Amino acid sequence: MENHRLSRPLPKGHQRIRLLIKTPRAMMQAAQAIAQVLPAGISIGLSGELGAGKTTFVKGFAAACSIPHDAVTSPTFTLINEYKGTVPIFHADLYRIGSDDELFRTGIYDLDMRQGFLLVEWPEKFKSLANYLDLFLVFSIKKDGRLLTITGNREIMNRLKTVKLEKR
Repeated sequence: MENHRLSRPLPKGHQRIRLLIKTPRAMMQAAQAIAQVLPAGISIGLSGELGAGKTTFVKGFAAACSIPHDAVTSPTFTLINEYKGTVPIFHADLYRIGSDDELFRTGIYDLDMRQGFLLVEWPEKFKSLANYLDLFLVFSIKKDGRLLTITGNREIMNRLKTVKLEKR
């Protein structure tokens, strides 16, 4: 999905990192490394076409919170899954949500994120989420792997710059 808010110029104070991820295992490792430097309370938007690696990323992120990767499934039909680990993770999939009213009824805005993480697939469908999310990840399918574009405010991005990841 190229037509989303991240294809526009960066908001003031935001930075961007691009990573080429060559395998699903490398995607999980990158997600684990990212999860280890983020403080609880962060909400992350995950955008990209079907099969681009969003759920694989969530599996790696969850592993960093002591949640077995096989416990993580795409919440396409349940809408929001909660995984309990050292830090709770709420994993939402908005693919089947059709309106802001439906989104509100999912309870996504009522989640207590102070001690956990929220990872939201397909956030670009709802402009109302733009100010609610702290970090945006866009997954693009390339012939040599997946291009992961990470955008966030300076404070969060400075944390991510400490992670040893192969940048593109």
